Amino acid sequence: MSARRGDRTQRNFSPVYLAILSGIILVILTVNGLLEINRTRKGFFLLLEQEANLLLQYFQKNIQETLASLQTAEQISEGRSPNPSVSEFLFNLEESIAEYLVESAHRMDEADRNKPMSNSELRSWVEQYAISSIGIYGPAGTLIRAWPQTPPPGAPNAVLQELVQKKRSVVIDLFGKAPRGERSWSSVGITRMGAPGFIVLRLNGEQMRRLMKQSAIQRVISEVDLREGILSVSVLDDQLTTLAHSESSLLGRTEQDPFLQRAIQSPSSLSRLIHPSRGVDVFEVVKSFALDQKPAGLIRIAYSPKEMVPILSHLRKNVALSIFFFLFFGILAISLIWVNQNRHLKRVKEMEDRIQLAERLSSLGHLAAGVAHEIRNPLNAIGLGLQRMKREFLPPDGSSREAFVGFTDVISKEIRRVNDIVEEFLTLARPLPLNVQRVSLEELLNRLVTLFQEEASSHHIEIHREIPSDLPSIPIDSDRLTQAFINIIKNGMEAMEQGGTLRVQVRVLRNQVEVVIADSGSGIPPDQLEKVFNYYYTTKETGTGLGLSIAHRIIEAHGGQLELESRAGSGTKVKVTLPV
Repeated sequence: MSARRGDRTQRNFSPVYLAILSGIILVILTVNGLLEINRTRKGFFLLLEQEANLLLQYFQKNIQETLASLQTAEQISEGRSPNPSVSEFLFNLEESIAEYLVESAHRMDEADRNKPMSNSELRSWVEQYAISSIGIYGPAGTLIRAWPQTPPPGAPNAVLQELVQKKRSVVIDLFGKAPRGERSWSSVGITRMGAPGFIVLRLNGEQMRRLMKQSAIQRVISEVDLREGILSVSVLDDQLTTLAHSESSLLGRTEQDPFLQRAIQSPSSLSRLIHPSRGVDVFEVVKSFALDQKPAGLIRIAYSPKEMVPILSHLRKNVALSIFFFLFFGILAISLIWVNQNRHLKRVKEMEDRIQLAERLSSLGHLAAGVAHEIRNPLNAIGLGLQRMKREFLPPDGSSREAFVGFTDVISKEIRRVNDIVEEFLTLARPLPLNVQRVSLEELLNRLVTLFQEEASSHHIEIHREIPSDLPSIPIDSDRLTQAFINIIKNGMEAMEQGGTLRVQVRVLRNQVEVVIADSGSGIPPDQLEKVFNYYYTTKETGTGLGLSIAHRIIEAHGGQLELESRAGSGTKVKVTLPV
């Protein structure tokens, strides 16, 4: 434990405040990081929406042009115009439709091969693909199963006959002529792969026109190479039935979604983020399109937000690092402010204590001057009277003479003690002018150690000195500084009533010399350490309590500093620092 004048500074910047400020900084940085992540997510989805709007405009334009071309082609085709461009357009559509129906028939064949389809399953296939009937026939052309169970009029004799005769494994009749008065039909038949027999699909004219429309739109979607990250593109009609889809297995599915129903009435695009119970999130952008200024359906683009995952992961790492560094440097800055403020407060307190000390010394000086003036004259008179008594009234008798001499010696000793106290008062009271000269501190300390050597030996005290021989000469008042060191050494020796060790150590710092005088006495209790510089405070029965105060005043007058460190049972260490 150490004592220094002014070391009772209160720290008004508590560590609790530091923890609170650090917590506030952490909360602010965390909230800012979360907001930054949220802004990045919104920005990412905004970019996806902007990209989707460009694609939607492209698809909308192409779909409208395709549907208009299909309508024109139908009108020209009915007029039997040999327009080459119309013929090519219809031929391409026929190929797409044929490919779609053949693929559908093979899909039905595979499903029936794994497990024979019931009537309800056949019905669902008919509804999904928007066709009139499905027929499953044996090798001889005998009907095994069908939906509807009663085939529509005009059985597919020509298609089935070619399959039975094994002329072709796939027979397509899409635009054949119907006899007068009969409804026109389109048929597609295939030879089954995993079982003997055939599957024949039939469509009426209305279904065929719808399929042509669907095929034309599907071609618009298929012609565009979708970049990675776009899950699907689909087109729905005004009844939310899928007309075209980048996944052909989803064609014909009807949606029951309030969001899509709202979107078909909205003139602008709408977007949403879908969180399925299983699988990854989907960001969807939809926009309605019109034909002849009437809502005709929706174009729907689905994105995978997976692209955002590494971006957000990188951003979270940056936010975490930012929080760490900002928090670290924030706490460091606050800690430096705290340390600097406490250091400043200590200096201010020391200055206040010095001012208070100066005020006390000033008031004490006035008191001491008056007391010394009133006491010295009576003391001189008593001393002169005592000397005359010893000279003129000395008893002749031996025993009486001895008692008289002992009594007068006691009185004389006490007079000298009172006079010493008066001199100490005057030392504190008078201004402290210094006669500064460059003096060897080594010689001064060695002389003091020699002076106290005999007294220390008589009290069983060993004096150990560590004084370098190359100490620089320093500007000091030799007499005043000797008085200060005498007071310190006396205190150390008096603290070792049962003997011990007194150490005198000197070391040179950058621009200072530090003198340490340490004893091995009983030390000073913590509750008394703060009081050692107070005037008149002493733990000795015959002490005045002014020794350390005088030493402190002398050292401060030299521009130095006096510090006291002590712990009960471990001795006391006095550090005196003097400028070189």
